[in-house]
Amino acid sequence: MKVILVDDKLVYRNAIKTLLQKLGDVEIIAEASNGKEFLSILDTCDPDLVFIDIEMPEMNGIEATREALKINPSLVIIGLSMYDNKKYVNDLIDAGARGYLLKLSDNAQIFRQILQNPRAEVFFSKEISPDQEEEENTKKTILIADDFENTRFVIEFTLKQAGYEVIKAVDGQDALKYFDGRKIDLLVTDLNMPRKNGLELAETVKKLPEYRGIPILLLTTEINEEKKQKSKQIGITGWIQKPFVIDKFLMFIKKALQ
Repeated sequence: MKVILVDDKLVYRNAIKTLLQKLGDVEIIAEASNGKEFLSILDTCDPDLVFIDIEMPEMNGIEATREALKINPSLVIIGLSMYDNKKYVNDLIDAGARGYLLKLSDNAQIFRQILQNPRAEVFFSKEISPDQEEEENTKKTILIADDFENTRFVIEFTLKQAGYEVIKAVDGQDALKYFDGRKIDLLVTDLNMPRKNGLELAETVKKLPEYRGIPILLLTTEINEEKKQKSKQIGITGWIQKPFVIDKFLMFIKKALQ
């Protein structure tokens, strides 16, 4: 596993390096002390994995993550921070990172899992958990259908942080296989998808007796009058304009589940 370490504190880079090399077959191919330095290094090497600090001079980890993924969209980037800061977490995941670890946590097991399969899930230190006031949502299961991986990733992270269970589908046809009798409390579907679009998926689901009453939210960059009328006829609960603000998105989710 080829790794780049990005942190303005040499002592922490050394600590991470020591830990990673104990846990697996790891080659630290480069180190950087800020985001700009990291991006310049990225032009000359091809890492599998990047661990990046959030707060750094010149360019922070969130900005650097966003720019790095423009250069190499397949790169796995894990954020590191001293703070359990919701805005940092949300902004970093929105930028495309695959995890957020607290520097002072015991992350050895999580580091081991990342090295074994860096794309297996979104990785978080155990202290990062949904707010207690939202614990009543934990039994609600939401199915996401969207053909864009980054959108699925951001929505999954947002909903899991709010305490919901999440099922993901890559398009409308893929989503239908989950309507097999299992408990699904809400369907959130993109409008434009291959094989079966959001309206076609909703129409099919509403014809299934067990799921006739399920609320459905439609994600879209545009809704014209014809599609609005069609969605009302099918029984769509509402639609959410892309790109969405996370707080408003969660408000739509909560309202649809009431």
